[in-house]
Amino acid sequence: MPTGSGTGALRPYALCDGLLYGPIPTRRTGLSLGVNLLPPGVKLCSFNCVYCQCGWSTLRPAEAAGRGLAFPSVEAVGRGAAEGFAALAARGVRPDTITLSGNGEPTLHPAFDRAVEAILAARDRWLPAARVNVLSNGTELHRPEVLRGLARLDERHLKLDAGDPETLRRIDLPFAEVDLDAYVARLRGLPDVVLQAFFCRGAVDNTGEAAVAAWLGRVEAVRPLRVDLTSLDRIPAAERLERAPREALEAIAAKVRSRGIAAAVY
Repeated sequence: MPTGSGTGALRPYALCDGLLYGPIPTRRTGLSLGVNLLPPGVKLCSFNCVYCQCGWSTLRPAEAAGRGLAFPSVEAVGRGAAEGFAALAARGVRPDTITLSGNGEPTLHPAFDRAVEAILAARDRWLPAARVNVLSNGTELHRPEVLRGLARLDERHLKLDAGDPETLRRIDLPFAEVDLDAYVARLRGLPDVVLQAFFCRGAVDNTGEAAVAAWLGRVEAVRPLRVDLTSLDRIPAAERLERAPREALEAIAAKVRSRGIAAAVY
């Protein structure tokens, strides 16, 4: 079982069987209502991160259609968002954020920009104070429809767990090779990017001096609005993975701040 030097037991996570889940209190974004733009009940992601709360990926994104897995249509997204948001508003439940995340990588949706527009329309009518954000690994930034959708959101949280190819392969296990130079260039083209960085020890460790130095170089190149540093909170996919100690995360965050970039530890 995974272990850690942080406080509190790691929690389990259940995959989403529908469009909406929550709202739940989160460490970073307050009371958050989740939106799953992926097929129900299965993880679908272009990464296979060792720390993923959804468990290991059992198929590649390109295999989804062959397995009979379907993304929710834009019409279903709009209808489900309107019904769900209206029900929350009627109960007086007002989420702070609406987060596009779910069972893997949300930008894999083939009509991501139109799905975003449908969610924003429902938000504007029923939950106008909620900010809409996304948690993404950035592997779909080459698609124009993804860039259009991201630009419409209130916040964009993009993953950067490593600054060198070997560390990235060990922690994120991408199904296709990631060109870090190209990824950083695409991140620089997005407005107000928040970088989300996960640090861990044990079976995979990206807290060492060399790994952190390489990562800091990439952070400096992106010049994000902020960097959010996290470690294990839920049971991860990999065994023998450990939480990075809070003091280690704070030390890394201090190095980010010394470069004139805001950083927060969660």
